[in-house]
Amino acid sequence: MSVRYPSPLYGKSIFLLAPADYHSFEITTPTTFTFIKFTNVYITQVGHLPEEHRWNRHIDELLICSRRQQFPVLKSATDADKTDALIRLLVAEWQETKNETSETIFFLLQTVMSILRRNVHEPLENVVKQDEKLTAMLHYIHQHIYETELVRQEHLSALFGLSKRHLGAFFREHTGVALRDYINRYKLHIIENRLKYSSLSLKEISQELGFTDLSHFNKFFRSYHQINPSTYRNK
Repeated sequence: MSVRYPSPLYGKSIFLLAPADYHSFEITTPTTFTFIKFTNVYITQVGHLPEEHRWNRHIDELLICSRRQQFPVLKSATDADKTDALIRLLVAEWQETKNETSETIFFLLQTVMSILRRNVHEPLENVVKQDEKLTAMLHYIHQHIYETELVRQEHLSALFGLSKRHLGAFFREHTGVALRDYINRYKLHIIENRLKYSSLSLKEISQELGFTDLSHFNKFFRSYHQINPSTYRNK
């Protein structure tokens, strides 16, 4: 995917790039760039986090948001200043230690990712700001997408105090898409990222996202891509 960023840059800016992206900038004034690149291997070996750790799932969200990011990613000058300071500390630590397994660098990076995650939700939240219930619903779906029972319409209806019919109408009215389609598309994006960027087996991906078996997983994926997950990964 080719990524072309708007000009001029927004002062202290940050950009999200998925592993397969390539990019270019047109620079007319002196500009400093810091590139941070990492993999799941880094997360597990340096941060000592298990594969299913919550932060891994936060990265899933950022990969999905990178497809539809708007600029600037950081919505406030305060967050831009915080992130700038954190990245300068991260760079200083690297220049001093040259330690690829530094826990200091890892936790600085984790803080940067936390600020990013808070910001990438804001475009969606601004659209639905008039209705806090929908904002809470969307966050709940993102948080529990790996637990099938918790994102079923019956459970969401009881949790948010709406009948199944009213919940469906409410969600479509405020987002423009059906609730089930939104959940399935979000789950599909995570599967695509797992197939492209992880070494997890199809069975492991299937189990993580709550499919009953590989047959169910394959059928779900084919309904959107008309090919099997294994063929998609090979391509």
